[in-house]
Amino acid sequence: MTSPDRFVSLDGLRGIAAIAVVLFHVSLGYMPGGYLAVDFFFCLSGFVIALAFGKRFADGLSFRAFATARFARLYPMMFIGGLLGIILHGGNPNILLLVPDFLGLSLFPTNPPFWSLLAEVLANIAFALVLVGLSTRKLALVALVSGLLLAFAILSGPWPRELGSHWDGAGWAVPRTLYSFTAGMLIYRWHAQAAPVRRITRLALLLPAALLALTYFGGPDRALWDTAAILFGLPAIVWLGTRMEMPFQPLWRRMGALSYPLYCIHVPLIALADDPLVRLAIAALLVPAALALDAWYDKPVRTLLARRFSQAKPAAMPAP
Repeated sequence: MTSPDRFVSLDGLRGIAAIAVVLFHVSLGYMPGGYLAVDFFFCLSGFVIALAFGKRFADGLSFRAFATARFARLYPMMFIGGLLGIILHGGNPNILLLVPDFLGLSLFPTNPPFWSLLAEVLANIAFALVLVGLSTRKLALVALVSGLLLAFAILSGPWPRELGSHWDGAGWAVPRTLYSFTAGMLIYRWHAQAAPVRRITRLALLLPAALLALTYFGGPDRALWDTAAILFGLPAIVWLGTRMEMPFQPLWRRMGALSYPLYCIHVPLIALADDPLVRLAIAALLVPAALALDAWYDKPVRTLLARRFSQAKPAAMPAP
C-alpha cells in the first residue's frame, strides 16, 4: 500500500516521457512521436496541480501564495536551461524571463521546449483564476471544446506540424494545453471521489510500455494515431497511474527526479553535435547530470526560495 498523496508510478512515467522527448530531439527515428510526451506532461500537470492546490484554494489560498509556490518549483531549472541556451547558442536573454523571441520562427530558438514551460505557466494561471472554481460539468465542457479544436488542428492539415513551439502554430497551443490540462484535473476529481486503494502490482509495468508505444508507433500518417493518443490514450495512462503502483519504486522515484532537469537542459547540449550517435552519447550523459542537478541545485534552491517567500508573506496567508 502506498501514500495517498504520492504517486510513484506517475513519477516514473514523467521520467519516461522526458526521455522520449530527448530521444525525439536526438533523432526523429529514435522516437518519432516523442512530441506526444509534452501532451502527457500537460495532463499529468493538471492532475498534480489539482491534487496539490485544489482543496487549498477552497480553503482560501491566495493567488500570490500559489504563484510564489509555482515560481519556486519551476524557475530554478528554467533559469539553468535558458542560460545554457544563451551561452551555447546566443539569442535573446528574454528567455530567462520566459519571454518569447518575437523576431524568430520559433518562440524560443535557443531552447525550443521552453514553449511548453510558457504554456504550463499560463495553464497554472488559468487554473488559479478560473479553472479551479469550475464545476465538474463545466470543466468537462472546457475539455470537450478544446479537444474538438485540437482534433481539428491535427486532422485538417499536414501532420505532424508544430502546434506551440513555432509562431505559425502558436495559437493552437491554447487548445493543445487546455485539453490535456483539464483532462488531468478531471482525472483528479474522479480519483478524489472514488478514493481507490492503490497497491504495488507488476501489471503497472505495462504503463511505461504503453507510453513508449504511443510515442514510438503511428506509421507514416500519424494524424489519427496522435489524435487518439492525445484525446484518449495519454489520459488513460495517467488515470491508470493513479490506480496502481509499479514495483521497483526507488527506480521510478529517480526517474521522476531527473525528468524536469533533463527536459530543461537537453536541447542546448545535444544541439552541439550533428551526428545522431554523438547526440545519443550526450543524451546518455545528461541522465546522471540531471539527477545531480536535482539533488545539488534544484531541490536546495527550491527549498530556499519557498522558505524566503514564506517568511515574506503576511502571517495570515496560507503557506504554499
